Amino acid sequence: MQARLAAAVASLFTVAAQAQTVEINPVEHEVVSTVERYALQVPAADYIPYGGKFKAEFPQGLHLAVGSGLRFKGYEKDASLSFWALTDRGPNGDSPKVKAGEKAAPSKVFLAPDFSPRIATINVQLAEGARVVSTMPLKQDGKAISGRPIAPENSGSSKEVPLSDELKPLKYDDFGMDPEGIDFDKQGNLWIVDEYGPFLAQVDAKTGEFMQQYMPGAGLPEILGERQPNRGFEGVAVTPSGKVAAIVQSTLDIKKETRGSAQFLRLVVLDPKTNSTQMFAYPHDVSEYKKSGDAKIGDLVAIDDTRFLLIEQGKDKNKTMRNVVYLIDIKGAQDLTGLTLADGKALEYADAKTLSQFQAGGEVTGSGNIVSASASSSLKMISKTRLFDLRELGWNAEKAEGLAVVGELGKFADASELAVINDNDFGLKGDVAAAERDPEAYLVDTDGKLADAKGNAVEASYRVAQGDERDTQFWVLHLKKPLKDYFPK
Repeated sequence: MQARLAAAVASLFTVAAQAQTVEINPVEHEVVSTVERYALQVPAADYIPYGGKFKAEFPQGLHLAVGSGLRFKGYEKDASLSFWALTDRGPNGDSPKVKAGEKAAPSKVFLAPDFSPRIATINVQLAEGARVVSTMPLKQDGKAISGRPIAPENSGSSKEVPLSDELKPLKYDDFGMDPEGIDFDKQGNLWIVDEYGPFLAQVDAKTGEFMQQYMPGAGLPEILGERQPNRGFEGVAVTPSGKVAAIVQSTLDIKKETRGSAQFLRLVVLDPKTNSTQMFAYPHDVSEYKKSGDAKIGDLVAIDDTRFLLIEQGKDKNKTMRNVVYLIDIKGAQDLTGLTLADGKALEYADAKTLSQFQAGGEVTGSGNIVSASASSSLKMISKTRLFDLRELGWNAEKAEGLAVVGELGKFADASELAVINDNDFGLKGDVAAAERDPEAYLVDTDGKLADAKGNAVEASYRVAQGDERDTQFWVLHLKKPLKDYFPK
């Protein structure tokens, strides 16, 4: 769509003056030539009603945030761009840990407890900007689900306690989801992943109804249930051949021992025709972070059957945010199914040296059984090529959680446009009105009363206010070359 860009540049000032929602800026960069920067428009009808304790902070209601997943649907007749997008579990804020006998459970405050995670459609055109044109709630058996966590005793629970804005316990929702990625297959069905389970679901694109759901131990490898709490899947991608890839947001935390040291993240590929799965190791930039578990994936998008783009992000050792776009290739990577270290432990226990001299607990048969020891060799991980850090281009939002390739469907290798969207957490933030503002430094009882970490009562109050990021950013980036020119030779 170079003609579209040429027209935009020719009328740069006119577009900016009329729409007030887009800036089109050439950049001096090795990979990116031009960036279209939009402030996403959300209709007032899609704001979330709120009349609770902090309503003075949100007189128009809560701003809808649809930046938890993104996928290009196609070109409209007027040459505008159409995208699928996704909310996460809803307006929530960090909150004090809940006292539960000798232990303290993590919690989240839900300002709109019955909010149903929504699928959104976004339209982007130069004259009108980027705008949400429709939304649809996710449903189970015809009933809209909520984003509240699953009860602790059930599979897929994040162990979080849902609280009201008065810090009182709310009901769990055993159909609750925290969606974080979206794509669609050739039949037009949507595929959505979530952070809780992690869950992978096939969804009817017309109704939002769940058609099929996979979870660890029930369609997905059981080890994925060892994800860090609320860091399940963070991206999903359907390949041209119909396979579905999903990637865990951060390192697995096996027996709560490996989150800070694991040398890779797990990417799973499901074949819906056979329900068979494979797993591969994505080597995140371990040395960039204070702890390995600080790395987070933003999104995943398929270019072809083996190559993908993803965003790796998180604060580095200097507490500087990074939002890096990588091109990855699973071709030649080793399937992790059934593999353990020689001592039988999960691969997440290995340091870099051990993985470079990898000796498996045994060879894996077609049935997944390990039958004999293998020779020592380097574990073959996913290959990766760095394209750019969004920060180099002026990106200032914390989380880039939606990534899409813009181009002819099925021919993304020839495309040279990408789209990125941020998750602004519904424009709100929870803290405590005290010298120590971090809510997680406090405890709360079932009456909503605060105490310090030792259980001593404190004179402080919990509050929710507008966050630092109130707008949703939507960028269209024009690369200097098609994606296939960046494939490793």
